[in-house]
Order: sequence, then C-alpha cells, then structure tokens
Amino acid sequence: MGSLHSFSCYLIEMDQGRRNFIKNTGLFTAAGFLPLELSFLNSFSGADFDPETSFLVQNTHLISMDEQVGDMENTSILIMNGEIIEIGHDISPPAGIPVIEGSGAIVMPGLIDCHWHLWTSLLRSMAGYNEGQAYFPMTAAYSKVYTQQDMELAARYAAAEAINSGITCISDFNHNARNPGFVMASCNTLADAGLRAQVLYGGYRDQPSNEATHFDGITEILQELRANEKYKLLELGLGSRGAGYEHLASDWEKARELGMRIVIHASSTDAQKGQIQQLYNKDLLGKDVNIIHGNAATPSEINYMKETGTHLTMTPYSEMRIGYGLPPVNSFHAAGVNLAVGVDTTPLSGNADLFSVMKLLLNLANAEAKDEFYLKPSEAIKMATINGARTLGMDEITGSLRPGKRADLIMLKKDDLNFSTSDQPHSLIVEAAQPANVDFVAVDGRILKKDGKLTNFDPETLVEEAEAAFHRLKREVNQ
Repeated sequence: MGSLHSFSCYLIEMDQGRRNFIKNTGLFTAAGFLPLELSFLNSFSGADFDPETSFLVQNTHLISMDEQVGDMENTSILIMNGEIIEIGHDISPPAGIPVIEGSGAIVMPGLIDCHWHLWTSLLRSMAGYNEGQAYFPMTAAYSKVYTQQDMELAARYAAAEAINSGITCISDFNHNARNPGFVMASCNTLADAGLRAQVLYGGYRDQPSNEATHFDGITEILQELRANEKYKLLELGLGSRGAGYEHLASDWEKARELGMRIVIHASSTDAQKGQIQQLYNKDLLGKDVNIIHGNAATPSEINYMKETGTHLTMTPYSEMRIGYGLPPVNSFHAAGVNLAVGVDTTPLSGNADLFSVMKLLLNLANAEAKDEFYLKPSEAIKMATINGARTLGMDEITGSLRPGKRADLIMLKKDDLNFSTSDQPHSLIVEAAQPANVDFVAVDGRILKKDGKLTNFDPETLVEEAEAAFHRLKREVNQ
C-alpha cells in the first residue's frame, strides 16, 4: 500500500478550486476529492482486497460527522481492506466486493466511549442504597476476589454489549490493575473482540498510597502491544492516580516519555474543587490529558482546560446516580472545551446506551439554558464520535467517515416502531435511537454485527457465564 499512499498524497495536493468542484458532484475518494479515473481504484483487482474487511454499503443516508463530506442521501460507501476508499453515488466496486443494502437506513461513525471501567461490568446495578452497599465500598469488596479470568470475562461481557450498542471504540480505565495480567486480560479480550480501544493501566482500590505506580508492568505491556500485530487496534495509556498523589508529576513525565496519553478523575465533587487548578499549577494539563467528570470545575479551571487543549469526558448517568450533581455541560461547551462521553460503570449507569447519554446531555443543556435551541443534536453526536476520537488522539483514524479513514461505522435501520418516519436524522439519532436499532457494526472494516446479530459472540452463552461468575463472586464476598 506504500505506493498507493504516495500517489494519494500527490493527488490530495490538487488545487482547492478543483476540490470544491468535485465535492459538489458528490464524489469522494481516498485519493482526495478527485474524479474516479484519477484515483487508484481502477488498479484494484479481485486479489487486492480482503473479503473480511471489504464491502460496499449502497443507497444509504450518510451522517459523516466530517465537515467536508457532510450529510449525503442515497449514498454509497466503498470499504477496502478496512479503509474508506470512496463515498458517492452509483459507485461500481471491483468484482467480488460484498454489497450491503442501506436503503431506509442511516450510516454514521461508530460511537466512541471515552470512559468505562470494564472490569465492573459483572456488577451491573449492584450499587445499593445504604452506606455499606454504596458504589465505592461495594466495588472495593468485589475487586479483591476477582481473578484474572474474571477480569477477562467482565471485559468480554462489556465488549459484547458495546458492539451491540453501536460502540466501536472504548477507553477502558482499569482501576483493578493488581498486576500486568489483570490489564492484559482486557487487552486480549478487546483485541479478540475486534474493538478499537485505549486500555488504561491504573491502580487498584486498596492500593497503598505509598506504593509506586507499576511502571515495570506498564512498560512490559506497552512493549507487547507495540510489537504484536494482534493488538494493532489498541493503545496503552496511563490511568492516573488522583490529583493529590505525591508522585503524580513524575508519573506523568514517565508516561509522556513512553508516548502514553493520560486520564485522571478530577474535580468530580465539591470536596474535590481545585484539583484541576492543582494540575494546571504543576504545568501538567495538555492535549494528551482526558479529565473525567469535572462536575465541580470552577470557571477558571474550565478556562485552563481550554487554554491547554485538555479534554473532558462526561458520564452523566453515573455522575447523577452517585450524587456528583448535574454535569455542567453548558459551561464547558460555551468555553470551547472538547467534550466526550462515557458509560463509566454499569453498577451505576445500568447499561451501555450512548444514545441515551447524548439525549440526556442535550436535554440538560437546553434545560439549564432555558433555550430549546441551545445545544443542537449534531453537537451531541460530535461528543460521541469525532470529539471522542480527538480525546483519544485517534481523530485521523476514526470518529468521522471520510475517504482515507478506517471503516468504523454503524447502520441504524429506520423500520422500527421507535425509529421511523422522521426526516430529521440528527434529531432521530439523539432523541429516538436505542441499541436495538443498531443493525450493523464494523470496526476497521471487520463486520461485528450484521442483521441485528453479533457475529463473534454468542450472547446466550456469555450471559450464562457472566451470571455464574457474578454469583460465585457474591458468595466469596459474603463469606
């Protein structure tokens, strides 16, 4: 593909006037906004593509989340070897390319979850309503009896739900990282599932404050991920200790030397106000940092985040359920901070429905502003797609649909009782869509859900395994 890439780069340098002309014709190729005869497509033969990562979606309504491509009706998308090659009308693919009919459907980028503790997924809705059963003590008690096999099963259980819900990329903050094996459990599972992911090596609930962060284990896993083709869709980041950790600055320096992105929970509650200020004072904020929650962030802290390009991920269902307060989405949005979304933890959020997260944030924003038109549906969709990709440093790869990017996409069929009739696709996605409407999911061109069914998971068997593991864990906790 090296020569093809060089040829593409040459073609992309064509003048902007020609680009605009071709854009208006509705034809896009991976070589730029160019006529098909000037792209490299005509040189492809049946032997040049992998049928497992190549297909054509035809006659669909495209929501690209790309400013140049925009939205297009009655459109086709050609995928070859996991890459988006062409977007346009009446595309004639090379012989042998599988064709997927997209009429009466919406195709959009796969959803991106920028904060999820996958290991807690076996504990769905287990946060109780008294002090002893509250989220933090409950998960702390269960964390101690988890095995590496439980970590793997929890990640597999979550990955299947993610794919079923239209999520194609996950940031897994592993804060039960008792040893490298507990983190590799997620890495192996996510790689086998076919998801794109950022896996964060964090600490663990009962970790002594004087115990150093496991950089030996981090380096070991980092080398394995970067050396093995199996993990090509995975990146390892630092799941940081809290803002008050004595060696925080040196941890972040080490992570940055290793080329790792950094994620930290900060300023989540009123008692934690000023934590983002502390990070700013230590010159730690930056474009490689994702702050989780930030519900108690002050106006000056929000401005520091904008100044430094620091990202924020909101997880409104867990934040509201645990009593952190309402996500200050309007303050961050007005300041221009890049906002992403996440499930966080199903013991609090219950499920992995990012459609409902988008809807909740839109409604909260408009309610606070007392303005029906304050936050547009397209802005909510950005939070779950291209903004999420920027947060993870993957926006040149995923998060929007345009030629040259990898094929992480989902299809929503408009023939369900709750998802039909409307001609306002952005509003329909945010206000009406549910995981059950996701008919098709592909990551890096590999089809993970088709005709409403998962292709690499048996949900019935997986539920049985998860149920058995949960009841065993519960018995061990209660001994």
